[in-house]
Amino acid sequence: MCSTPKTSLAAKMPETPFRSFMASMTLAQRKRFAEVANRAQERRDSTEHYRQGLSSQHKSVTSLSLWEKLKQLCAQTVNLMG
Repeated sequence: MCSTPKTSLAAKMPETPFRSFMASMTLAQRKRFAEVANRAQERRDSTEHYRQGLSSQHKSVTSLSLWEKLKQLCAQTVNLMG
């Protein structure tokens, strides 16, 4: 019969129990950590959304006239500034 290999040594538990880094934080520190993490995720989502928009716009720009391209560039500039 085949069986899974077994080690000759028993698994040894660590001498100090493992604690997550969040466990050593105060409530205020955990709240601040969550706020910063949420803002970072929002920036990542926004960047991804922006990149997807650019890739879809890039496909449609090839069929636009020069005047339409210029109007689109102006609209993008206004959106970025305001």
